[in-house]
Amino acid sequence: AEYGWIQLSNLWRIGKRLSRDLKIQLVHTLIHSRLDYGNALLRNLTVKDLNRLQKVQNSAARFVFGARGWRGVTEMRKKLHFIPVCYRIQFKVCLLTFKCLNGLAPPYLAEMIALRKQTERESRSNDDLTALELAPRRNFCSTDRAFSVCAPELWNKLLSVDIFKKRLKVHFFDLAYPKT
Repeated sequence: AEYGWIQLSNLWRIGKRLSRDLKIQLVHTLIHSRLDYGNALLRNLTVKDLNRLQKVQNSAARFVFGARGWRGVTEMRKKLHFIPVCYRIQFKVCLLTFKCLNGLAPPYLAEMIALRKQTERESRSNDDLTALELAPRRNFCSTDRAFSVCAPELWNKLLSVDIFKKRLKVHFFDLAYPKT
């Protein structure tokens, strides 16, 4: 979070001279790239730590719109399609899982997850060929952050894998901003 604040401080200094599109590009390059670094490790952060990261993203949204102070940032994030940090972490882990399953990720990551094997005893109605094998549970909190543990858990919770590419970000966006 500290790196994000430093970058935002520097961006505010030159912000008046930049277009909105350039501001968005800089936020993605300098802020979101750092927020996304090691997403599986960020998955089970404490609420306090997640809030610290969320404040950086909120400030980045304010920067894009040139809004100072404590104005509501939720609408700004919605306009920018910035999903909150807690959902962004899940989104990025699911995206990496998708890449692993489709041969688009490095082999060392793809080897950490496996499709669930269907046994002869299972009924034909349970033929979800995209479900992942869950890793054995451990009693350590840090183990839950491992990609081999969190990726299958998140992947198996998706609503529909068929619409993955088109709807994953929208799914987390809708979770973050429920329609009333």
